[in-house]
Amino acid sequence: MDSFTDRTKRRLREELLDAAYDAIVAGGYDGLRMADVARRTGVSRQTVYNEFGDKWGVLQAVVARETERFLVEVNAALAEQSDPIDGLRAAVEGALRQAADNPLLKAALGQPGSDQASQLLTTRGQQVLELCHQRLDVHVRTHWPQIPADDATACVDVALRLVISHIVSPGPAPVMVADQLARVLGPFLSTTGGRA
Repeated sequence: MDSFTDRTKRRLREELLDAAYDAIVAGGYDGLRMADVARRTGVSRQTVYNEFGDKWGVLQAVVARETERFLVEVNAALAEQSDPIDGLRAAVEGALRQAADNPLLKAALGQPGSDQASQLLTTRGQQVLELCHQRLDVHVRTHWPQIPADDATACVDVALRLVISHIVSPGPAPVMVADQLARVLGPFLSTTGGRA
C-alpha cells in the first residue's frame, strides 16, 4: 500500500505535468517556463527543478505521460480486432486520427520552439519509441501468440516508425496509410498462412 507521502508526491507530479502541458499547448516549447509551472501549482521554482531537472526534462515527462495515454487508445483499437491485420489497420488509422487532434502534438510541432520539441519524435525520439514498443509488443505477444516473436517485433517497429513519420509530416489520409501498412505487413501478421 502506498504511503501518504508517496500519494502526495504523485499528485504533485501530476499537477506539475498538467501545468506544463497547459503551458506548452498555449505557447509551444518556448512558452514553457519553470517559474510559470511553479506558480500555477503553488510551489517554488526549485521544486519543479528538483522534480524534472530542467525544461527539457519537463517536456520529456509531459510527452511520456501523453504517450501512455495515447497508447491506451491504440491498444484498445488493437484489442477490438481478433485478426492482427485488422488490428494493425484499426490501430494505425486511430493513432493518426488521434494525433491530428492532439493539442500537445499541434503545439509541439507548430508553435515557437517546435524545432526543439519535435526532436522528441525525431532525432531524440528514443524515449517515445521505446515506450511505444514495450506497450505494443506486450499486446501483440499476448493477443496473437501465434505470430513468431521476431516478426511481431519487426512489425511493431516498422509500424511505429511509419506512424511517427506521418505524425511529424502528414501524408495521405489515415485510412490510406493504415491500408498500405496492413498490405505491406500483412504477410508477417497472417494467422492463417504465415508469410507469403
